[in-house]
Amino acid sequence: MLKKVNVVHYWGGSPAVPNSKWLRTLKLIEKCSEEGWNNWLILSKQSEDYTLIKPFLDAGCQIIYQPRSKGNFDLFSVYRNFFLLRRIRCTLFHCNNDHTSPIIAAKLAGVPIRIWSKLAMSSFYELGIAPKGLHKLMPSLRLTTLLANKVLTISHAVKAELGSQVGFEGKMAVVDAPVPVYEYTSATSARIREEFKLSPDDIVITAVGHSVEVKGWDVAIKAFRLIVVKYPNAKLLFVGKHTSEGFHQKLCALIKDHDLSSNIIFTGIRRDIPDILKASDIFIFPSRSEGVGGALIESRAAGLPCVATNTGGIPEVIEDGVNGFLFQRDNPEQLAEKVNQLISTPELRSQFSASAVQGLDKYKIETYVDNVFLHYQTLLKSEQM
Repeated sequence: MLKKVNVVHYWGGSPAVPNSKWLRTLKLIEKCSEEGWNNWLILSKQSEDYTLIKPFLDAGCQIIYQPRSKGNFDLFSVYRNFFLLRRIRCTLFHCNNDHTSPIIAAKLAGVPIRIWSKLAMSSFYELGIAPKGLHKLMPSLRLTTLLANKVLTISHAVKAELGSQVGFEGKMAVVDAPVPVYEYTSATSARIREEFKLSPDDIVITAVGHSVEVKGWDVAIKAFRLIVVKYPNAKLLFVGKHTSEGFHQKLCALIKDHDLSSNIIFTGIRRDIPDILKASDIFIFPSRSEGVGGALIESRAAGLPCVATNTGGIPEVIEDGVNGFLFQRDNPEQLAEKVNQLISTPELRSQFSASAVQGLDKYKIETYVDNVFLHYQTLLKSEQM
C-alpha cells in the first residue's frame, strides 16, 4: 500500500439538498479519512447551504471549486485538472457525471488510479433511438472507459449497455445505488398530510424526481386523468425541483387542459422526502430512462407499492407482480391501469408493501461505502505489485 494516499472525488456539480448522492460521497470521504488518506472534493460551485459543505470540512476534506467541463472534450477542463492533480500528487481520482476531460487530465497528470462511476443509461437509450454515423464510435464513452482503471456501474443494465457500446467489460463492476434505508423505514406521515390538506380518504400517489422530460412527469399526468375518472379523491404529488422551466410549463398546460389543478400538487425541493413517502399510498416512477432510480429504492424502503417503467435498471429494483408493477415506457394507459388495480385491491397493496422492504441491505449506504472502498484498496495494491 502506498504510504500516502491522496484521493480526489470529482462531483461534477454541487449539492443542493442532502440526498443520497450527497450522503454516499460524504460517507466515502469519511471512510478514506479514517484510513489516514487525504481527500479533496471538486465541486462546480459553492452550495447555497453551508450545512451541506461543513460535514466534508469536518471530515478533513479540502473543497475545490471549478466549473464543469463544457462538452465532452474541454481543453480548459483538461488544463485545470491536470495542474491541480499534479500539484496535489493525486493517487486516486474518482469522477462521476462529468468524466471525459477530467479523466484525460488524470491520465496526463500521471494519476495511477482512475475510477469512473457511471450512473445512467446513455442519452440514446433515453431518447429511444439508435446511434448513427460517427455517434456509433462513442468517442467520449470509449476514451473514458479506456483511460479508467475501473468503471463502477450503478446497475447491470448500465454495465451491459456500456459493454455493448465500447467493450472493456473486464474493467466494469456493478455497485448498487445506495440510499439511507433507515431514514425511510422510520419516517412518519401525519404532519405531511396536514400540510397538504390531505383528508384520510384521499388516495395519495407520489412521484419523486424533477421536471425534465426523461423523468416522464407528463406521462404521469396523462395517466392520472384516467385515474381520477374512477377515483376523484386521488391526489398526485410531484416532489422535486423545476429543472426545465419550459417542460414545467408544458406540465402546467396539461394539468389545466385536463382540469386537474385541484388534484395535483408540486411540492418543490423538499428535505423531508421520507415523511412524504410515508404519507403516500402508491409510488409511481414513469421515467423514460433510468440507470436504476434512487427514489425508487427509497420508496421501497418506505414500504410503498410501486408502479414503474420497465426500462433501464428499474427491473433490478422492482420485480413485476412481487413488490410492484412494471409498465411499458411512454404508456400512460397502462400506468393508469396498474395504479387503478392497486387502488381497487388493498390486499395487493399490502402484499407489495411487505415485499418492498425485503432485501434492502444491498442498498444501504454502509454496503456501498464498503464495496467502493474495497475497489480502492484492490486497485492500490495492484499498483504496488
